[in-house]
Amino acid sequence: MHGIVSMRLFADWSDVQTTALADLLGWERGGLSSSNGDTRIAAVKVFEQADAELFDKIYTAVTLAYYETPFVIEAIRNTGRPYSHRPHLTGYDMAPFDFNRDQPAHRRGHYLETEKVRPVDTSPLGLDTVMTDRWGLER
Repeated sequence: MHGIVSMRLFADWSDVQTTALADLLGWERGGLSSSNGDTRIAAVKVFEQADAELFDKIYTAVTLAYYETPFVIEAIRNTGRPYSHRPHLTGYDMAPFDFNRDQPAHRRGHYLETEKVRPVDTSPLGLDTVMTDRWGLER
């Protein structure tokens, strides 16, 4: 995964930034490069605490890269599960909605027929005049 992540995230990084990341992971001190699993886990935990934002960015990239690797896709498919690294292009086969089969059975909430769905009034949010920052978390 490190090669894919490096190409995506670190292509425009300077040598100084790359070395700083290696230091953060304890590479020279035998942290992430250790053959001992507990030592590697401890190195990653230190990294997560030291720079949570960068850790999250790398964790997300690694997870995405892993699940789009051809041999992982085939391994998932070999379990009998349908899997595509680009499901948005073809989608997944699904049975049509069946009212009796697909009603919630957990006794939380309720089913609302499509014809009874009404729009939510968002006018108090000022969406036409107020810009959002940070993916809509702040205005």
